Formats: sequence, C-alpha cells, structure tokens
Amino acid sequence: MAREALQRWIEEHTDEMVVDLRTLLQCESVKSEPLPMAPFGLGVRAAFDTLLELGERYGFRVKDYDGYAMHLEIGEGDEIVGTLSHVDVVPPGNGWSVPPFEGVVRDGYIYARGAQDDKGPTIAVLYAARAIRELGLPMRRRIRLIVGGDEESGWECMRYYFQHEPERPCCGFTPDGGWPLIYAEKGIVNLQIEKSASPAEPLPRIVWARGGERPNMVPDRAEAFLEAKGEQIDAIQSALSGIDDIVTTSEDRGVLVVARGKSAHGSSPNEGVNAVMKLLSALELLGLPENRHWLSTLREWAQSTDGAAIGIAHSDEVSGALTANLGVFDYNGARVQCTINVRYPVTWTLDALLERLKAVIEPQGFALTNHFGIAPLYVPLDTPFLQTILRIYREETGDDKPPQTMGGGTYARATQNIVAIGTGFEGDGAAHEPDERIAVSTLQKITLIYARILQELAQ
Repeated sequence: MAREALQRWIEEHTDEMVVDLRTLLQCESVKSEPLPMAPFGLGVRAAFDTLLELGERYGFRVKDYDGYAMHLEIGEGDEIVGTLSHVDVVPPGNGWSVPPFEGVVRDGYIYARGAQDDKGPTIAVLYAARAIRELGLPMRRRIRLIVGGDEESGWECMRYYFQHEPERPCCGFTPDGGWPLIYAEKGIVNLQIEKSASPAEPLPRIVWARGGERPNMVPDRAEAFLEAKGEQIDAIQSALSGIDDIVTTSEDRGVLVVARGKSAHGSSPNEGVNAVMKLLSALELLGLPENRHWLSTLREWAQSTDGAAIGIAHSDEVSGALTANLGVFDYNGARVQCTINVRYPVTWTLDALLERLKAVIEPQGFALTNHFGIAPLYVPLDTPFLQTILRIYREETGDDKPPQTMGGGTYARATQNIVAIGTGFEGDGAAHEPDERIAVSTLQKITLIYARILQELAQ
C-alpha cells in the first residue's frame, strides 16, 4: 500500500531531513533591508537559496520570483495541488536557552526560531512531495510547493507571486495552522494610531519610551527614559522598586526604566504578558503629567485584549471573540504612536470596526493614521478536499476533534480552495515564543500526513 511505502521511505530519510531542516533554520530570515533579488533582506534570500538548491537536488522543477517567492514542482497535468508555506520568521526575542538560529538538537527536539513557524513544516512538505516522486506514486495533477518570504509582515510575497504567476492551485493546504484543519480565519487588521504629545515642562518627565518589534507579537520588552535630577532620581527608583519585571537604572540626567513581559503570538494576546502594559502601569505610579495626556489611555488599550477599551469588542458564533494586541509603541517627545493588531470575527466587516474605533479614539485626541490587513476566510466544511484532509488526519492520529477556526492569518487567504492544517503536536514549542521547537518524531508524523494528503488530492 502507498501508506506503508511512504512510512518506510520517511523513516529511511529522517536523518537527511533533519540535516536539511537545520540548514534552513540557520538562515537568519528575519525581514531586513531590501536589496536586489532580496526584497526582504539577505536572510530571507539565503533561505530561498537553500530551498532552491534542495529542490534541484531532489528532482523538482524550481522557479524564483525575484526573491519575493518561489515554487518547487513535480508531476504533470493541467491542474495543480498546491501547498503554501513561508521561510521568513519573526525576531527571536528574549529568553532563549539555546542560540535561536543554530538548529540545536536536544532530547529528540530541534530548537530554533522557525522550527514550528514555518520552516519545519516547509521541509516536511518538501520531503512529502519528494517521497511521492521517488516512490513513483500515481498522480494526474501536478504538486507545487509555493514558498513566500514576507508572511510575518505584509504578505508582499504572495501578492507578487500571484501577480506574476497565472496558474493557481485547484486545491491544497498551508502547513501553518492547527489540527485537523482551519476552515475559518478571523479578519486581521493593524491599526496605526497617533497623537501629538509635547513633553511636560517640569521634571521628572518622559523623554522617550518604546516597546515591541512586530504588531503580531506580544511585546516582551519595553523601556523608557525619564529625565530627572537629584532627589527625583532616588524617588523614582524607590517608587518602582519591588515591582515584578521592572528594572530601573540611574543614568546621567535621569532614570532608565525597563519592563519585561512574555512574548506570544498576536492572535492569542492572553497567552503572553505585554511589556508595554507593564511599563505604562509602572510609570502611572509616578503621577507624571503624561498620565492624563496619553499614558493612562495607552495602558488601558494595552490591557484590553478584547478591544473593549477602543470600542471594538465583538464576537460571532463561527469564529468567537475579537482579540486585540498592542504590539508596537513609541513616544519620542513630540508624538505618541502605537500599532494594535486586531483579529475580528469572520461575519463582521472592517468598515463597522473602524467606525466604532474612531468614535472612541478621536474624542480623546487620537487619530487613525493608517490601517492594513486581510479579510476573513471561510470555507464550508462540506467542500470535498476538506473532507479528504479530515479523513486522512483522523486515520493517522485517531483524533476525532472537529475542524477549527482561529485568529491567526495564513496563506490560505492568498488564493481560493486552500485551508490551513497543523504543524505539530503536544510537546512541540509554540510559535513566536522563546525556545520554539519541533520533535523529530513530529517531523516524521506530519511528513506522512502531508504526503498522504498530497498524493490523494493529486490522483
């Protein structure tokens, strides 16, 4: 049977798969300065080059789309079964017990940023398709692995790819979600909000404050510098001493205040601890003039993970409640800015959300200066290719849990007839958190599931 042949092949090639994954994980593919043929920076370019080399080595037809995206393809036929994955990663953040870009193997796990999201699953899909090709399993459709380099930021990769590639998959999946499959994904929007804020005249005063690296990450660090003199410096340090995860340092002309939080994915803000919220809460204790101008307001926004503080709390029966993550914050003495990453229910509209938002923030002197995001996704559960994915997952795992909805955004929204499926199992590390990891046994398991899905959909 095809399944037994696939399982044997995967077991025989596991060591090789781990080597290839570690090579990909060692590419520091955080988005950086654009260069020719590397619009998302040299790290993402290196990851693409790694996959292109692997694809050529293993007999795929490969194509590079100017460093924005790429694909690897096998088989013949007019129709395409597609997978969509990505090699860019969020910054590693703090709190790692191992170097985040080495691919350390320890106790049966591979540790690195991207092990779960999304380099591990990308290599698993590559090996799944390779197994089908090398075993000569029957296909009447092509299998195409589409890989992007900007999923964690703005999806410019997929826009470029589908603008320059006329063929689209007839069905497929993105290995970047949860089990057994995700049939509805909340709408996502990043809200950039700003207010002019002149510095206070009397000392002490906040000279600058900032926190967060990406809107879709719960900030794990935030800091502020307070200008002060003499006894004021001692008073600030005394007032903030003993507060968990707050560290103060006396410096020339003032005090540096650093807050530590816990990173998490922006779609699940309650699973993290927002360092911006902790910083602003600590600064509130000092009774500064900034409290009434903007500080207390932003603290409330950072604390309000359901969006109620900015007037957009909402829920529906399909996808549940809205979530909000104040992911980036900056105050430079002249204006205060923040970006709030929102995941809104699939039956709600962005226009309705923005109308509510403006009604709350504008009377407080704040303005929405920009917003960008992606619309919700909903694929009916009786769609035939979804039923194939669901059946194979249940045959391989014995798990009867129902299909899921989620607040995360995946490449399933980039084209029609794609849904997100899982990347790991219990014990594997969570995406966007320190010590992200994937078990070698998980790699074997997901590669078999992916291979069976691809082979059946391609028949």
